[in-house]
Amino acid sequence: MAHASNKIKSINGSKEAFKLAVRITGLWFVGTPNKSEQVKMIIIDSHGDEIHIVCKQDRLKSWKADFMENCTYVMHNFKVMKNDGQFKVCDHQYKLAFTGVTIIRQSDLEDLPFKKYKFVEFTNVIVGHFQPELLVGKLNCNLFN
Repeated sequence: MAHASNKIKSINGSKEAFKLAVRITGLWFVGTPNKSEQVKMIIIDSHGDEIHIVCKQDRLKSWKADFMENCTYVMHNFKVMKNDGQFKVCDHQYKLAFTGVTIIRQSDLEDLPFKKYKFVEFTNVIVGHFQPELLVGKLNCNLFN
């Protein structure tokens, strides 16, 4: 199934009026005392590429009920920002933020992949060849000699 959309991999900060066909693979709400609630999500496109999206309180009201993990959407028009926070949830160089002109439409796009896991080889962890600031999830396991 062909989509008239851009690839997440092609997001480079040069334009903001692009269209993405995506699946939400991670979705969580962040709220702190005396601050507003925001939603953060990870989306994946048909090529398996992921990017982090932030939606602050002032943009959240109209969409909050529509966001569901593992559902597919067509999304347009974001603010593109450097992904340079202390901790990253994706290794993409940029992240997206909703604006007053962002458009979201739930769409039945069954060909989009689900969460893609990228595991670092255990030997690379031991020698320090990984991105320590990249949050990669939680894995529960017991190690025995």
